[in-house]
Amino acid sequence: MAQSLVYGIDVGTTKIVAIAGRVDSRRGWAEVLSVGEAPSHGLKRGVVVDRELAAESIAEALEACGVRGGSISVGIAGSHISSFNTEVTLLNRAKNLEVTERFVKKLEGEARQFHLDEDERILHVVPRSYVLDGSEGVKQPVGLAARKVTMRAHVVSGALSSIQNLLYAVEDCGVEVSRVVLEPLASAEACLLESDREDGVALLDVGGGTTDIATFKKGALTHTAVIPIGGESFSSDLAYGLKVPFDAAEELKIRYGSVLSDSVDSVAAVKLDERHYNAHFMSQILEYRAQEVLEYARESLDQARVLNMLPGGVVLTGGGSLLNGMAELAEDVLGMRTRTAIPRRVKGDLKPVQKPQYATAVGLLYFSAQNSDVRPKGKGARVTSFGSIVSAVKSWFRGV
Repeated sequence: MAQSLVYGIDVGTTKIVAIAGRVDSRRGWAEVLSVGEAPSHGLKRGVVVDRELAAESIAEALEACGVRGGSISVGIAGSHISSFNTEVTLLNRAKNLEVTERFVKKLEGEARQFHLDEDERILHVVPRSYVLDGSEGVKQPVGLAARKVTMRAHVVSGALSSIQNLLYAVEDCGVEVSRVVLEPLASAEACLLESDREDGVALLDVGGGTTDIATFKKGALTHTAVIPIGGESFSSDLAYGLKVPFDAAEELKIRYGSVLSDSVDSVAAVKLDERHYNAHFMSQILEYRAQEVLEYARESLDQARVLNMLPGGVVLTGGGSLLNGMAELAEDVLGMRTRTAIPRRVKGDLKPVQKPQYATAVGLLYFSAQNSDVRPKGKGARVTSFGSIVSAVKSWFRGV
């Protein structure tokens, strides 16, 4: 199946984006057919806190997109997400020593046996590379011969209750969730080239409620993290500092926001609804919060021991990346070349989606088009894919 009609929904803290499209996985592009947006209610920092309000917002976005039913891929983030790298080793007892798909699935099953907290479940086991009888750097082991096989993987986990609440809110709208995708991986799918992943790069997706991180090296996912601060915090700080309503602060941020206070004249003023505000003071507020986010990102990269292993630098995306001076400030704080990215592989007439704030939604189209088991199957295939966890999640629910 070269082309298929697919759906995705980015359930964010500040907005919901539903997207429908057609993906040609062989040529590597997505044609966006329709997009629907709605303000987000009932979520806080990427987590559903009011199921009814969240479902109403999701339904509004789905209706605006024209989705009337069918299966859909859903992005997940939130402060409950955590991750770690691990490796598991098994002996291959096949007579001809050939590594099979079934054997690789067994390796992944072993990686899921790690002890977690009671309310925590493993979402994804993303293979990074394999070691076959001491031979390092194997990306696709199936079909090769080896007695001792080690899988190095990146494991992502999340809170069962948070996953459950997200699925409930989406399925309340009459659609079936076929796949749950970690949002920074969806954004990476839309914004990064294979060469970026090979070189070594960090993607920072500055969303409404969270800032999501994903790093890659030699084509493999090496680190993910979620920082519980996003664009909503920028606006809240501005509202508090200027003594204005949140909506006014959001508009001021979008129209005049800068995180480089030194470049803003100390007496410059901006106007909104017949009132004037000091642009330099606004910039100081935004810069302080942006620096905090970037310092958290630097700490996360440093703790994961990847900070000095990213020659490809940093790629910013998400709505928060649009603040004036964000890339320059990131270069200063992170000490790496930084650029802002938009979804790259989009066809069709809907050019508005080629903006950073739609990176996750566009990336979900690609994941929607993949089979439930999307481990790399060919030479040079990417190892940063994973299967659907929805059936497993629903079985967890029956057990609690």
